[in-house]
Amino acid sequence: MDKKAVVYTYSVIFSASEDFKDMTPFALAIVDDGEEKFLTRLEGYETGMEIKVGMEVAFSRLDDNGKPLYKFI
Repeated sequence: MDKKAVVYTYSVIFSASEDFKDMTPFALAIVDDGEEKFLTRLEGYETGMEIKVGMEVAFSRLDDNGKPLYKFI
């Protein structure tokens, strides 16, 4: 699957609940794949990495719950 989407809005999470604290910091974004907008985690985020509204991201994989994850291009 070579599906791409565009970042509609995003937030970088530095403090999370016990279940997600080992993942911090991580980026959550609402992305628009041309058909719908949905919340996803952006894989590959590192502290200080630049994220911009409108930037293109690519489908990475489905998570353990069947939700799509996207990554930086």
